[in-house]
Amino acid sequence: MLVLLSSCAGGKADRAESLDAQQATATLPDARALPEWDVRIEPVAHPWKKAQELGIGRCLQGPNECSKIQVAGVSAFHGRGPKIDFMLLAYTDSATAESAYEPVWKAWREWSTKPRDLALGDIREESDGLTTVGNSWKEESKLLIAQVRVGSVIMLTFGEAESGVTMGKTLKQSAAVFAERAEQAQDGQTPSAALDDFA
Repeated sequence: MLVLLSSCAGGKADRAESLDAQQATATLPDARALPEWDVRIEPVAHPWKKAQELGIGRCLQGPNECSKIQVAGVSAFHGRGPKIDFMLLAYTDSATAESAYEPVWKAWREWSTKPRDLALGDIREESDGLTTVGNSWKEESKLLIAQVRVGSVIMLTFGEAESGVTMGKTLKQSAAVFAERAEQAQDGQTPSAALDDFA
């Protein structure tokens, strides 16, 4: 899935400062977090300028909004057909991430083709979901996008599968895993949340 790889185009988490690249890399889901999925891209994160140079992460909001990102990172997996990708955007603090949340979501919604709302339930401080037309399968494929904010971090989870393959539950669980790992990191813990915890 290519949506990840492009250049710029209340609790403790609410008071969290920005994650550095090492913390962001640890936050991104890894093989232990999704044990039944094969790794396509190992977790990797860099300060935003370097991430842009390497084509890691993607920002659709324009230079002013994109410049607020401190660190960006990605990881990606595939199963027997379906794919799950994760993207992390770390900001200076919770207030900056909160102000960036709506512009980020609006940009992804405008990028999507015929987007339809996807109910995620309540995941952390803020969360939104949608379904759209997939971009790496046949025309009838679907792409599901979940965006969640935890403190100073905005996370996007992408799930893609051909028509007839149900991805909704897996996407929600994966987004919840990602959010839990972000909270653990901002609480000073080693991220350990895994898909099995949300089965």
